[in-house]
Amino acid sequence: MSFGGLEMETAPETASFRHYRRRMWQAIRTRFEEAVVGARMLGLDDDEACKVAARSIRGDIRAFMSELLTLAPVPALLEFLPAGRDWGTAGERLFQQSDAVTALIDSAYPRPTWTELGSLSPQAAEDDAQWSAWATSWAATLGATDSAAEKALAPEPATSTMSDAKEPWSLRRWAPWLASAAAVISATTIVVATTRK
Repeated sequence: MSFGGLEMETAPETASFRHYRRRMWQAIRTRFEEAVVGARMLGLDDDEACKVAARSIRGDIRAFMSELLTLAPVPALLEFLPAGRDWGTAGERLFQQSDAVTALIDSAYPRPTWTELGSLSPQAAEDDAQWSAWATSWAATLGATDSAAEKALAPEPATSTMSDAKEPWSLRRWAPWLASAAAVISATTIVVATTRK
């Protein structure tokens, strides 16, 4: 897929697109922070409060990231992957990587530059099966696009001892909540209801 890099980089449409996406990211972060406060008020510790808060907005997080991951150019994705690999069990760690997300926003274009793969709606992204299928397709497409991307997506080498063994890199590690079918505690329901009011 070809595009006029300099032409697209300097286009007013690109500046507007990036500005709006920075505002969207800030709105998602604000909702997350409000949900964390609500979960803490219910007596959850910080880690659990962050997980509950991220679960409450995961469709929006996934949809937003699916757009960025398809509209950012491959070199920007390669820069993002090391910081953006570990999103946490519910996506909560992505908020600790806000600078990496912002850098991805600042490299994205309003039109695709390397893939025809579309982004997901928040409703589709909320569904673990649809998100998993999309993420698998995205990783395969990115890996086939560029040898450096294929290397970045490859499993990490295993260590020699069991005590030092690391889980091989996989799509689940990159976006661990793909398969998170863990039971949602009652506090989550309360936080979600409070957040959406």
